[in-house]
Amino acid sequence: MRLLSAKRIAYACDLTTNAVWKWETSGGGRIPSRHLATVLDLARQMGVDLPATDLIEARGAA
Repeated sequence: MRLLSAKRIAYACDLTTNAVWKWETSGGGRIPSRHLATVLDLARQMGVDLPATDLIEARGAA
């Protein structure tokens, strides 16, 4: 999330920045599945190398 910024993720997902920060603080850094495609698309648009497997593996690690 730090690579993309909570503000950008929140805007892309139509959420508040507080909601996005809760993913990291309360959710163990897990991005809710309904927002995964949006976050991946945002990363692609910003030129950030963020493979889907990184998000999937992070979800299963906890």
